[in-house]
Amino acid sequence: MKRIIFISIIVLIAFANANAQSLPMYSQYLANPVNINPAYAGSQKDPSLTLLWREQWAGLQGSPTTKSITYEQSTNDNKVGLGIQLFEDKYVNYIKRTGVNLYYNIRVPVSENGSIRMGLKAGLYNDSKSLANASAFQTGDIALANNVNNIIPLAGGGVYYEDNRFYLGVAVPDLITFSNTQSYAADKSLYQVNEVHYFIHSGYMINVNDELVVKPSVLIKSVKGAPLEMDLNTNVWLDNKIGLGVSYRTNQTVLAMAETKIQSKFKIGYAYDMPFNRPNSHEIYIRYNLKK
Repeated sequence: MKRIIFISIIVLIAFANANAQSLPMYSQYLANPVNINPAYAGSQKDPSLTLLWREQWAGLQGSPTTKSITYEQSTNDNKVGLGIQLFEDKYVNYIKRTGVNLYYNIRVPVSENGSIRMGLKAGLYNDSKSLANASAFQTGDIALANNVNNIIPLAGGGVYYEDNRFYLGVAVPDLITFSNTQSYAADKSLYQVNEVHYFIHSGYMINVNDELVVKPSVLIKSVKGAPLEMDLNTNVWLDNKIGLGVSYRTNQTVLAMAETKIQSKFKIGYAYDMPFNRPNSHEIYIRYNLKK
């Protein structure tokens, strides 16, 4: 009952803050939630390395692509989680963002099986725009006369609760936005204006039998200028080796996902997004457990 009340309060907060989405989009955030919540880093205890590649709206010229590599681990006493991520986002062939994120969180036990992690993210990225090489509809456009190269800071935070079967996270992954960065004030029409995003993610594990586990989950996203968005997910794991899942993103997309574990070291996943009004998207991740 306490969990239901807690989740209800969080959902109401999300509606109250319902503020257009401009951060990179992920489909397999369940495989590596550090992308949406800094408090998750190191929660799996063992050191791990995760590679992710996403091509959004495949076949559309200049469509966004995202690549990242993430290392995370916890300290020996599992009281502190650490992580580092290198990433690259590309848009419309002329815009590229390359940067690094650092993650830190502390773990506080609150019951025999449950704990809360409170985490922070800090980093920066190089915002590169090759505007001089862009094709303009009309000649002599001053806005496309020069290239742009700026360093933008990053900061975020989150809280993450988990026990043997249940988890709940609340995060604001990027608190520093383009709209309040001084170097972007001159001509915002040149930039993809970013706003503060709020994420709530929760899930539950149902052990049907020794060979079948069902994992329903939800992700709620709130950002200024866009309607509240929800991802409703269901993943089924067979013999803890093969995972199959489906997801519905409200009014936007249906997703199909597949994962597999290889010798307990490798985990490989693929997601196929089928938007209602745009080309399909592909996403692949590989996670490697570095424990000896």
